[in-house]
Amino acid sequence: MKEYRLLPYTAIDGIPTFADSFIRGLFERMSQEGLVERVFYDGTITTPDAFLQMMKFNQISLFVIEFRGEIAGCCWLNNFASRRGEFHFCFFDNLRGQDAVGVGRDVVCDLLYMEDSAGNPIFDLLFGMTEVANKPAEFWCRKMGFEYLGIIPSVLWNANLKKSVPAHFWYVERGPYGRQ
Repeated sequence: MKEYRLLPYTAIDGIPTFADSFIRGLFERMSQEGLVERVFYDGTITTPDAFLQMMKFNQISLFVIEFRGEIAGCCWLNNFASRRGEFHFCFFDNLRGQDAVGVGRDVVCDLLYMEDSAGNPIFDLLFGMTEVANKPAEFWCRKMGFEYLGIIPSVLWNANLKKSVPAHFWYVERGPYGRQ
């Protein structure tokens, strides 16, 4: 039995699966746990309302991660093109260590193996970047078994440093990453 659930934020017959206050609450929890500057290092999202607006009105697919019956984080996909998307993760304090790797692998597989209404895979590739200075994210990506392309200089803007910073580039492919 799975210890996690991946819950999509979507509208079913025009009714959202989560209330606006719940989505704002995800950001508030990020803030309480000191995660906002790591997740939104570019400084574009600084308030619960800005987070809600991004998730509701941009081309983003948000998923809530529940672990052992509690909200344990979220992930989202954006920058979609030609059977690929960019992934982003934020785990809360109740999902750390080996649990974050195990649940993370399952979540990535769930995302990578999503199908459209005709039963065709939506994605062949998911990719992401982590600031070189974000050692916990680098450690997690390595433990996850993501493929590594290297460091791209000056690819991310860090609002606190007020300068562009280098980032590690990671990816996973449907098939090679697989359901193990």
